Amino acid sequence: MRYRFCPACGETLRRRELEGRERLVCSECGFVHYENPVPAVGVVVVDDGQFLLVKRKYPPRQGMWSLPAGFMEVDETPTETAVREAREETGLDVRVGPLLGVYAGDDDPRVRVVLIVYGAEIVGGKLVAGDDAEDARFFPVSKPLPEMAFASHCRVLQEAARQVKQGKSR
Repeated sequence: MRYRFCPACGETLRRRELEGRERLVCSECGFVHYENPVPAVGVVVVDDGQFLLVKRKYPPRQGMWSLPAGFMEVDETPTETAVREAREETGLDVRVGPLLGVYAGDDDPRVRVVLIVYGAEIVGGKLVAGDDAEDARFFPVSKPLPEMAFASHCRVLQEAARQVKQGKSR
């Protein structure tokens, strides 16, 4: 979010060098707008040698594929976000497994993201696209990925595919 006015006192914010970076600062009250990345959480579900992906229903990157993933809410832990997003986007209930990694997401036009990714296994539900997904389906690990929405999701799946091919479970 780009502020023009100070949320504390209403004065115009000005760009200023502070702490080695250019930041928006209020000359009246001293408020500093720190532009920090937003946490997002995704899951890698591998079932019978196939990855679970969702087709994006809305911009950005509408019609492209991604991991079941989304932004963390203020009252959630990362694992709670993983379970919620999987359920909302795929109709499946998952059990969150190991942390697979943390990735910089710098190609989302809305915001810079820190993507936290867990392995997960299906424990219930029925596969059906929901929420902001227009489709949800499995793709073979051994085949090329469909057109992916985010580079970080590609990196995650490339790493996961190597693990699956080496016989290490996810």
